[in-house]
Parts: sequence; structure tokens; C-alpha cells
Amino acid sequence: MTVPAMISGPTPEYTADAIERGIEGNMQVRCIVTAEGQVRRVQGDQGAAFMNAAVVDALEQRKYKPAAAQGKAVDVY
Repeated sequence: MTVPAMISGPTPEYTADAIERGIEGNMQVRCIVTAEGQVRRVQGDQGAAFMNAAVVDALEQRKYKPAAAQGKAVDVY
């Protein structure tokens, strides 16, 4: 099985609330990269609540080379 590879899309940016509070760090998210290379069902598992929307928006704009199993594109988490 091959893993998805990002082709294009934005990097999540800190929100004004995060900058005001001096917050920085990592955020864990779960999502599906579809067989078409789109990002769907993005969910923030851990991180600052005021960053969730910015992260979800950025990830949903990305395009990936999809994962493949036995040479066929497949959806993966």
C-alpha cells in the first residue's frame, strides 16, 4: 500500500485569537483522503478550540495523490 502525498494546498495559519494568546504548538486531526485526492471529514482531536476552524478550512483545500492498494486508489484515514 502507498500513502497519500500532498500535491497542493495551504498550510494552516494561526488565528488572531491564537496570536493574541501567544499560543503555538501541534494539533492532532483525523481526516479521510479520498480516492480522488480530496480531504474530507476533518476532525480536530487535540488542540486549541479557536484553531479548529482554521485547520479544517486549510486541510479541506488541499489536494493529494491518493493512497493506493494493489495499484488502485483508495480512501484512507
